[in-house]
Amino acid sequence: MLLVASGGAARAAGAPQSTAPDFTLLDQHGRSFTLSQHRGQPVVLFFGYANCPDVCPTILANLERARTAIGPRGSDVVVAMVTVDPKRDTPAALGRFVSVFDPSFLGLTGTAAQLALAYRAYHVRSAEQNGSSTDYLVAHTAFVYYIGRDGRIRGFGTWNDSQAILQESLRAIAG
Repeated sequence: MLLVASGGAARAAGAPQSTAPDFTLLDQHGRSFTLSQHRGQPVVLFFGYANCPDVCPTILANLERARTAIGPRGSDVVVAMVTVDPKRDTPAALGRFVSVFDPSFLGLTGTAAQLALAYRAYHVRSAEQNGSSTDYLVAHTAFVYYIGRDGRIRGFGTWNDSQAILQESLRAIAG
């Protein structure tokens, strides 16, 4: 079986893969989220923010559509967005944002130290762009990580992958 990544490139599911770096953050419900505690479940992980005008809503909408399209297997997939804008992305703000797409989606935040650990582990870069102290954009990396039930990264994509690629990637991690 192949897991398709961005641009149609494929990575064999049996190829050497690394264990997804662990982290602990807080979800929109105030609950602790530790990635390793989700072993046994497929996880889609990406980094974004609630005030994003295009990339983040596109990822969430496309993941919701793909998850629905693959049927019952898709309901087991955990979709989690880690904030790159902790100044504005409170748990409540993240909850409002992700629930527009699917109430089961998770929005994650944490302390500066917790977030820095996750950013380093997943090679995330972000920077505030022009604007005021409360009204600004955040330029950020937009990789989507597909993590299998065994906790290993099975592949990755980007924010604009097609539905066919998303569905194939979700099927591959959902089993």
